[in-house]
Amino acid sequence: MNYIVSYFSINEMAKLSNLSIQTLRYYDQVDIFKPEYVNPDNRYRYYSFRQISDLDIIKYLKYMGASLEEIRHIMKMSPESLCEFLDKQEFTINEQIQKLNNIQKLLTHHKNHIREQTRINNQEFGIIYHRDIDKRSVLKVNCNNIVTPLDQADIYFRILSKTLENEDTIMAPLCGYIYPLKNYNSIEKIHYSSLYTSTTKMDLTSLPSDVHVDSIPKGTYMCIAFKWSVTEYYKYFCKLKKAYDLLGLSIENNVYEVSVPNNYAASNDKDFITELQIKID
Repeated sequence: MNYIVSYFSINEMAKLSNLSIQTLRYYDQVDIFKPEYVNPDNRYRYYSFRQISDLDIIKYLKYMGASLEEIRHIMKMSPESLCEFLDKQEFTINEQIQKLNNIQKLLTHHKNHIREQTRINNQEFGIIYHRDIDKRSVLKVNCNNIVTPLDQADIYFRILSKTLENEDTIMAPLCGYIYPLKNYNSIEKIHYSSLYTSTTKMDLTSLPSDVHVDSIPKGTYMCIAFKWSVTEYYKYFCKLKKAYDLLGLSIENNVYEVSVPNNYAASNDKDFITELQIKID
């Protein structure tokens, strides 16, 4: 039985496939999609109906982000090979979706930190106040009680930063310090037990021995904010400690310190605003 093959001109094929004539000509030139018949006299291109499905595959592959070189290779594949290729594409896309979801979480996380920084910067300095703070998921590094407010703690924060980068995430711009609530007779006597940064990723896998995932409890905190300096730090710590003692609460507690920069410009001298927090409820 003989079948009559109906051909479409390039203009008709462009309308059927929702592609431009220029695109069909280009696909022919780069050997991705060629007409089924070319008139030897006038070089007019003609296409068969069955070729429309090939164009659908090409459009699908372009939508998926495949390059023209990849498409040229794919169009010569067997159905089995094409299925394997699509499996790999699906895996890659799922990885990209996961990364974008993580980026979105980090974006929201960092926006919240900037709002927190703005709140601290706008706080009336040297005045004790109470505020409710939600539970904070953090990544801690032990500093073995050898780091004081007078020391540079960059090496410890680099440990946290490197740990998070190894887990395909990054460190938040707001970092903190923890030390036991005690009667200290000078700032030199204050020694941090640990440093921390908040994190949205709790399923961290490969942690150094001195780094661990933890949380700072939700509650009402007694706080004081001030512009950081050696004298101001110790003065306002004592003021906060005295106010805490007047409440008659347990001495077994921690001080949480958060310091945020006043600016990010490299040309400006860095100065920091510090907030000290003690949980009271």
